[in-house]
Amino acid sequence: MPVGDPGERVGYLLWQLSQAYAQLLEQALRPLGLTQTQYSSLVRLCLDGALSGAELARRCGVTAQSMGAAVQGMADRGLVERHAHPTHGRIIEIRVTPAGEALAERGQEAVQPCEAEALAPFTEGERSQLKADLRRMLRSMNPHALPHP
Repeated sequence: MPVGDPGERVGYLLWQLSQAYAQLLEQALRPLGLTQTQYSSLVRLCLDGALSGAELARRCGVTAQSMGAAVQGMADRGLVERHAHPTHGRIIEIRVTPAGEALAERGQEAVQPCEAEALAPFTEGERSQLKADLRRMLRSMNPHALPHP
């Protein structure tokens, strides 16, 4: 089978877009001292409330080990707190602190230009359709990443 144009493969396109967008996000979040995983975690905790590390990792689409490192860094900075689950003693819940909420808000402001740049080639109607299509794809591949419709 001859080699085909990778630009015709969804996986290649998504990977390239992911890499380009990740670079934009890293640059936007660096002044706040946040990694992408930490930023995503803070936003998820603000939206969803206390979560176990494993559940937070699933919702953010990272490994439990990566999440553990991210949580440790956030806990060291006072952005999150860890507490024993009220009914499951072996589960540790992670909760965002007021400082973490404030930094999540600053993070959202910092990444807004990234989103604007990524969506610049599209009309408003195309942007809505693109977001809907991406959410549908994500729900299929990682149903934990988005709240249920």
